[in-house]
Amino acid sequence: MRLPQAPLVRGELYGDGEPALDDPAELFHEASKLHPALAHRQSAGLTRLAVNEHLQTASAHAVRRNPQRRCHPLPAPRRPACSLWSALDHRRSRRDFGGEALEAARLAALLDAGYGLRDGNRRAVPSGGALYPFELHVAARAIAGIPPGIYRYDQELHALEEHELGDPWPALEAACPLPGLLDGAAAVLLLLAVFGRTRFKYGLRGYRFALLEAGHVVQNVALAAVALDLAALPLGGFYDAQVDDLVGADGVEESVVYGVVVGVAA
Repeated sequence: MRLPQAPLVRGELYGDGEPALDDPAELFHEASKLHPALAHRQSAGLTRLAVNEHLQTASAHAVRRNPQRRCHPLPAPRRPACSLWSALDHRRSRRDFGGEALEAARLAALLDAGYGLRDGNRRAVPSGGALYPFELHVAARAIAGIPPGIYRYDQELHALEEHELGDPWPALEAACPLPGLLDGAAAVLLLLAVFGRTRFKYGLRGYRFALLEAGHVVQNVALAAVALDLAALPLGGFYDAQVDDLVGADGVEESVVYGVVVGVAA
């Protein structure tokens, strides 16, 4: 007879005994909870939005554009025939990148699936309050017709806006604690969260909403990669300050919270 497994104690889970009373993760989780008794205070952002025309305009158009930066138009997204259920069945985190250059139409399809426009200013993923706090950046190393560099995806123009030209791989590899994750890949999609876009309305809960939305974006990209016969590896472990520096984020008001390594499968 198989004996029941003894339950794990918190000290085993977290190491070094119990978590501290001021454990940051627990404090944040508590601070970002909604409570009926605090409804008035927690809805202050909704009240400001209702009466502030500037906030209404800004929240309805979550796009930044620098007309001084060069833009590279992308081709129409390549959309192969693939059922949702087939993509779900075959989705795997893969790192068997073959080193080939990625077609721009395939990259366009990944970006469009992840955060492309739908029905006016809506996007391809759910977003708390339709505020869309993310900007997709592409660290491109081997994209056909696109010079290596860091780019921001402009959904409205369906184009890549230059941030900085040059091979981003040395900096990205130095920012990955595990070696070899980028070997043979063509690009890394980086999800830059602009926290103020959601926190002005939802407070600390808005930070939760941003992290949830990042998961929606990456899952869309992963499923699109299956349909396009590409390898995709979600990337959540990296040295934050180094990756933020790549996209010009301060790490406080804005920060990269997730990424996807993509490329042609070997």
